[in-house]
Amino acid sequence: MTGGCGRAHPCDELCQEPTVTRAEGHQVLVVEDDPDHVLLLRRALRPLKGSLHLEVAPDGQSALERLRAGAHPDLILLDINMPRVSGLEVLEAIKGDPALADIPTVMLTTSAREEDRSASLSRGANEFYTKPVSFRRFSETLLSLVCRYTQLTPTP
Repeated sequence: MTGGCGRAHPCDELCQEPTVTRAEGHQVLVVEDDPDHVLLLRRALRPLKGSLHLEVAPDGQSALERLRAGAHPDLILLDINMPRVSGLEVLEAIKGDPALADIPTVMLTTSAREEDRSASLSRGANEFYTKPVSFRRFSETLLSLVCRYTQLTPTP
């Protein structure tokens, strides 16, 4: 059984995305190589289901290819430590491209290193968040963040 992220998971329904067209909802590009973190993101954002379309890029290179092919999400959630192209390299490319520079880009990473925070913000990240250990805190932080950039309101 494989989920929407292409990896086998026992909880396949968490990988599945609702069918939401661009006109119906806001698009968020999640650049994350860890399928378990993708599952947590989807689960945390369930209160926005139907209003939010999550597109997942499993690494920085895939994200850049999608963006250069014309994708223009409302928000990018970007991990730092990824294969092929790091999150900082992706961030530099986004903020250095006039067609993409206006997209809010938030670093959402397990790194708590001050160097990563400083490097991200100096390269143009709108915000930097270390993923909380607790799912409840992660969910609250993520919902607040996505709602702030998309103007969406969670439903119970």
